Amino acid sequence: MLSGAITIAGCTSASPQVPTFPAQTRAALDSAVTQWLTTFKAPGVVAGIWIPGRGSYVIARGVSDIATGAPMSSDLHFRIGSITKTFTVTALLQLADEKKLALDDPVSKYASYIPNGRNITLRMLANMTSGLFNYTEDDAFVTDVFTHPGSVWTPRQLIDVGIAHPPNFAPGTGFHYSNTNTVLLGTIMEQVTGMPIQAVFAEKIFGPLGLQNTSWPTGSTLPAPYAHGITVQTLDGNQADATSRDPSSAYTAGQLVSNLDDLKVWAKSYTTGSLISPAMQEQRLTWVTFPPNTTQKQYGLGIGYYNGWLGHTGELPGYNSGAFYLPDQDATVVILVNSDIPAGTDNPVPALWRAFAQILTPGNVPG
Repeated sequence: MLSGAITIAGCTSASPQVPTFPAQTRAALDSAVTQWLTTFKAPGVVAGIWIPGRGSYVIARGVSDIATGAPMSSDLHFRIGSITKTFTVTALLQLADEKKLALDDPVSKYASYIPNGRNITLRMLANMTSGLFNYTEDDAFVTDVFTHPGSVWTPRQLIDVGIAHPPNFAPGTGFHYSNTNTVLLGTIMEQVTGMPIQAVFAEKIFGPLGLQNTSWPTGSTLPAPYAHGITVQTLDGNQADATSRDPSSAYTAGQLVSNLDDLKVWAKSYTTGSLISPAMQEQRLTWVTFPPNTTQKQYGLGIGYYNGWLGHTGELPGYNSGAFYLPDQDATVVILVNSDIPAGTDNPVPALWRAFAQILTPGNVPG
């Protein structure tokens, strides 16, 4: 599976100003990737680390398609799963800056069909405190998606799956990560702007930041070139190629596609608030204190805090991703894997990210 592995340790066009790390550091990082590949047996990985004043490291290892043995390359597109939430909430905050909505607006103002919507705010949707059931935890829905991977889902269908269940708790009294929240936000933003969500993202985020390789797929095809993803999220639990599964079951909770260079730009942009006002960025970085949040791992408005790092992970069948920024060191890490298959209870990206942090930022190793 790992035949044809290549290593590129250095800069790409996304980071010409940051020289490579010293040879000893690069060797330690290479060793960490090798050990990770041995443990996870993923087809391949693309990763980049940039720390101005210290160095950079970009690597493409393994294969992008196990059927052909094509080598992994740092320019490939991946499905980025829940990193999409960071785009969705950024657009929400931009609309709040423009006074087109307010974070404490009740959901009932925009979606009268949501049970108890008068007591759920847009802020609660963004920071996962609404109590709305997560539609991707509905067993019948999951079975349907696995049975018909080419099916196209509407946002309302996804929301209806979630609201068919009783809420997890009263609004604002707990924390539960729910994709229903972010899908609902997407529909509200379409209503407020009068535009499809892909046009909202293009106008407010992709264009201003020059993200030429980040896109909203309108079908099951990824833009070329792309990595083929493998998964065991199947009816029989056997490994399968998930590349061409329709991503509409994720909508604004996880539908976007991107690549290494764009996510490097994006990770620093939204974690520092480059597209919104300082006041709105302060709202984004207001952390939820309800369990299971802790002082070392917390959630804000569509953003995670991990022992000093800011960012988000993402997963869709076949793909695991992560893009993170450490303000104290101006450090950025992006990891893209064409497998979502865990090793024990550990997912591919968090495990490799921890290994990198142990080498480069031992005082800020994510839990």
